[in-house]
Parts: sequence; structure tokens; C-alpha cells
Amino acid sequence: MKTNILFLIMALILSTLQTSAQLSILSGPNQGSYYKFVSDIEKILSTDSTTLVVNVETDGAALNFGRLADPNTPDKLALTQSDYLYHMQGMDMLNNTEKTKNIKVILPLANEEIHLVTMKDSKLAQLQDLDKKMVGIGTQYQGTYYTSAIIKNKSKVLWNSRNISFEDALSQLNTNRVDAFFIVGSAPMKKLDIDPRAFAGGIKILPLEDFNDWAKYYDKDTIRAGDYKWLEENIPTFSVRTVLIVNEAKLTEQDKKDIALLVEGLKTNLEKLKAEGHHKWKEVNLMNWDSNDWPVYK
Repeated sequence: MKTNILFLIMALILSTLQTSAQLSILSGPNQGSYYKFVSDIEKILSTDSTTLVVNVETDGAALNFGRLADPNTPDKLALTQSDYLYHMQGMDMLNNTEKTKNIKVILPLANEEIHLVTMKDSKLAQLQDLDKKMVGIGTQYQGTYYTSAIIKNKSKVLWNSRNISFEDALSQLNTNRVDAFFIVGSAPMKKLDIDPRAFAGGIKILPLEDFNDWAKYYDKDTIRAGDYKWLEENIPTFSVRTVLIVNEAKLTEQDKKDIALLVEGLKTNLEKLKAEGHHKWKEVNLMNWDSNDWPVYK
């Protein structure tokens, strides 16, 4: 009798596993917007018995793409920056590689604003002022690193780049080892919403304007007064789209069914995500992606 009950329980467990989507999504650092986005998805969709999402913490957008594109890793879904996709597509063309060949966009999410941060008493006033200055640009695992490289290349403002993490960038800015630093993230970023008294002179965000067409493929945006405790005026900037991507070549037939459930779950629960999740969900339009910009997963 006990054996029969045990078999029955095992059968029920196996049945549940077979009918539930189990999708791991590479997100980002646990203080960042990527991690929060996937946490929201994980939480909201957990109420749907057909969907199980696992939030996998990582070091950032570039690392996510690398793991996804690598045929030797099990990773199939990730968040990344749209400009990083275009960067890697360019690298494929230059190096005769195919890292982007099987990468498709499942859904677009929110925009991330480009923050150019310096000390409040700095004489830097605009992007052009960075010429020959020391600028923190993130690490090679982060989308910020590549966004900075794109800006530098296209704007022709030749600053000296320092590859440092956000935490190190704040410290080095405060001790005058860098003149400014870039960080890309959905404003307000928790990491930047610091007590203004933490820096003797305070910090500021420099306004960004397009020249030499550096911002041609970015969206105009604004970091608003009050987004941060120390920010007293609106700052014009540009932003990059966050996208949920998949490596189509790694998918099993079950994966495809699971992704269909995920997409349907997000569409069904979008208003709930906007009400209960990260504030940037309010800006999300799941249909706002042009397949001419990048192929869409179907």
C-alpha cells in the first residue's frame, strides 16, 4: 500500500514537472534593474501553475550575451542591452563569426538611461569636456562598458578609459582618480540614490546631446529632478532598450512550449507587473519592437 502511494506521489510530481514551464533567465547584479525585472516576473508568474521562472544573478548584460551565445553552456534566455546586440553583430561581420546568428528577441522591456556622473563642483559641463580626461566605463561584463565604447568611437571625444566597477567608480570619483564615469541603468538606480552628504562636494549628472551622430540609434530620454535625492533639475540624456533574448539553437520542443507560456503570462499579467513591480514596468510596451531592427522569436 505504501509503495502504491509512493508511486502515485512520484507520478504527480513528474506530471507537474512535465506541464510546468521551467525557464532560467540570466539577469544581472542583485542591486540592479535587470535582477529586479526578472524577480518581478518570477514572483508574479509564480501564481500561474503553468509557469516557473528562475532568476539567475550575473555580472551584467555583456556576460549574459556571452553565456547565451556559447554553445557549451546550458543558458537559453537572458536580458541584455539592444546596443550590445548591434555591437556584437558588428563584431561578427568584422571577425567572420556567428555569435549573433541564433539570437532572437523574445520581448522588449524598459529603457535604461545613460548616466554620466561627475563631482558637483567639477568644471565638466558636457560630453565634449571629457576629452583627455580619465573616465570610468564599467567592466567588460557590463553593457555600460560597450555603450561607453560606442559613444567614444562615434562622438570622437577621446577620453582615457578606466575599466572599473560602479562601486570602484564612486570611490575613485570621490578621491579624484577619475574625472567622471558612465553607468547605464533604469533611473532612478538604487546604486546612485545615495545620501548627498556621502560626498563632500556632492555629485551631478551631465546632460547629453547628440553630435557627430553618436546618439543616432539611441532614444531621447530624461533623468528627472527628484529621481535621486541630490538631483534638483531635469537632465536630458539618451537611453537604450532592455530586451529579453533567446538562443534559438539551444531550444528543445519543450522549451518552445515553455517560452510560449512565459510570453502569454507576461502579456496577461502586464498590468499587475506595472502595479506591483519595478517602476519601469509602467513604460513597457511588449509590442514595441521592429523585427527590422533585430529578428523576433516566433
